[in-house]
Amino acid sequence: MATLALLLAPAAGAAPAAGSGAELGVAVTAATGQLRQAWAADPTTAALPFPRVRLLTTGASVAGTCNPKVPPHRPAVTAGYCASSGEVVLDQDLLADAYGKAQPSQGRLLVSYWIAIGLADRLLPTAGDGATTAVLRTLQATCQGGVLLGASPARQASSDATPLLFAARAAYGDRYREVVGTASQRGYALLTGLGATATPSCDSGDMAALVRGAVPDPALLAKIEQLPPPARAHSSLIGALNSQCRPLPKRHCPRTVATN
Repeated sequence: MATLALLLAPAAGAAPAAGSGAELGVAVTAATGQLRQAWAADPTTAALPFPRVRLLTTGASVAGTCNPKVPPHRPAVTAGYCASSGEVVLDQDLLADAYGKAQPSQGRLLVSYWIAIGLADRLLPTAGDGATTAVLRTLQATCQGGVLLGASPARQASSDATPLLFAARAAYGDRYREVVGTASQRGYALLTGLGATATPSCDSGDMAALVRGAVPDPALLAKIEQLPPPARAHSSLIGALNSQCRPLPKRHCPRTVATN
């Protein structure tokens, strides 16, 4: 069983300070345990070893850790899978910044989101070149991450996908949309993984259709596009997006991982 390496672990008996590296480490530990259960429950991933999850030291990046000889690119990623070491690594600086800005009730789900993205990166083919390929890969990872999140105990206990939806939408700035897709595309991909859209899977064909905007429920995609920033979002509008997993022909709930 994989062992989680945590930096800045809290001292025994001491409560981590709010927003501290120790608090973030505790959140990573908890989220990893939840996603390990989801990984073990999925028929595709159950036979695969669960990757080690590591919170990087301050100043270290995912790209620099996994591919030190490759020039850095933008946008910087918060989580990714290092094929060379077989582990999911998390950029402590980027994750801590987002975690510190999140509401207390949303922080741990934000951490879960990024670990799920790193795990999904493990399941995808080797990244190719070109912006279109990058967008498709980002949406597939977001969707597959949604599948793992949907099977986690935390998601099973609550139908509120709001923090996860906000995490997907806010993952990258809009200036990078040509490389990582739009906020609404990422939000739709996440909800697809959770089983809350009419798109049946996370496979390359369905996600390529999302890139083109050719989804079976365009009104939902438009509604995600119209969502205001988290601070101004109305609960009634968010509630319309938080449907439970919908069974589709040959697609049961929770959804399962696809690797093509």
